[in-house]
Amino acid sequence: MNLAAKLDRLRAQPGESPDAALVGRLKRSRVGLSTPATADTAAAVLGHALAADRQIGELLIREREVRLPPGGVGASDLVQLPEVCELHTPDWVYIDTETTGLSSGVGNLAFMVGVARHVGDDRLCVRQYVLGSFAAETGMLHDLVDWIGRDAVLVSFNGKCFDLPLLGSRCRLRRIDEGLAGLGHLDLMYTVRRAFRRRWPDCRLQTAERRLLNLHRRGDLPGEQAPVAWQRWLRNGETGMLAAVLRHNHQDVVSLALLQRQLVIEYAARGDPAADRTSIGRAWRDVGQADLARRIWEGAGKRLDADGQLELAALYRRRGDWSRAESLWLSLHARGNTKAASELSKYYEHRRRDFGRAIDFAGHCDQSERDSRLRRLHGKLTATPQLPLWTTAGALSRGTQ
Repeated sequence: MNLAAKLDRLRAQPGESPDAALVGRLKRSRVGLSTPATADTAAAVLGHALAADRQIGELLIREREVRLPPGGVGASDLVQLPEVCELHTPDWVYIDTETTGLSSGVGNLAFMVGVARHVGDDRLCVRQYVLGSFAAETGMLHDLVDWIGRDAVLVSFNGKCFDLPLLGSRCRLRRIDEGLAGLGHLDLMYTVRRAFRRRWPDCRLQTAERRLLNLHRRGDLPGEQAPVAWQRWLRNGETGMLAAVLRHNHQDVVSLALLQRQLVIEYAARGDPAADRTSIGRAWRDVGQADLARRIWEGAGKRLDADGQLELAALYRRRGDWSRAESLWLSLHARGNTKAASELSKYYEHRRRDFGRAIDFAGHCDQSERDSRLRRLHGKLTATPQLPLWTTAGALSRGTQ
């Protein structure tokens, strides 16, 4: 009796699910799951439950094409983020793992890996790997590395600290020399944190989905339940919970593509007005995009916080636009900003050579610099030679003749 016939026969029986029942029979069989044919049959049961497209031994592969909603950002625009702005037409590969544990220890492995890449501006090819047993890991890692390729730039969410170190250690353990080492990597968690950590209660992926993508998951299996789902499959042949993990992983990978696209809009200051424009501008300035930083800070207007105004004033100062810098410092000083007072004191000391006004502003600096600045300025003021009154009067009289 072939596998399809067995499944049909089991479906007619009440009680236990057909997939779990068949796997249970296999586990109780005389040969057991250690026999390749029996193990492959169990994996086929799992593949049927997960609607897998391919089975290689105990490795299951599911591939789907997803059409993305209109977003106003093409694939060629995705480099318009500070971390990747110097790349040219990269091959983006979005990646997310579901693991046997939540630590990065040696005993932890990825039993499910989701990856995706663009096949046009509005379409993604999503591929998911699922292990039917521990023995399938080597085959999965080989196929995964080949599918990603050597020219890809990986995109993850917290992959820098978790997913990629885990996959790297498993590749080394399985003697897959190249692995994923040397590939470019954009971890969107840091991109999100930079723009919203001072605005949101947390910067988890699902928080970003709700606030930036207006995506609200319904009935989603929490990620921390993924290890339980795989253990239930291994021990009891249960597939329902693992199917929920597959859906969760699929959404994670698609969300990475959508989130990258939306962050391009946020970092161009065309998105959420609550975004931290100060931090976004700093990121652009730090990669040599000072003009873009200036436009973002200027465009924020009254929403730009005090730190951002200080950054903008510093940029004006470096460009030699002293009048604009002074105007911002004076505005901040009027609101009691001690850093602005320090900048004004230095400006009047070194640029205007007006030690009296420099002393006035120094009196409003932080205590840590106030005393030393005042001592130095008073010393300069007393050391500055004063013209005698008769000399000044004589110069004025001669000027009127």
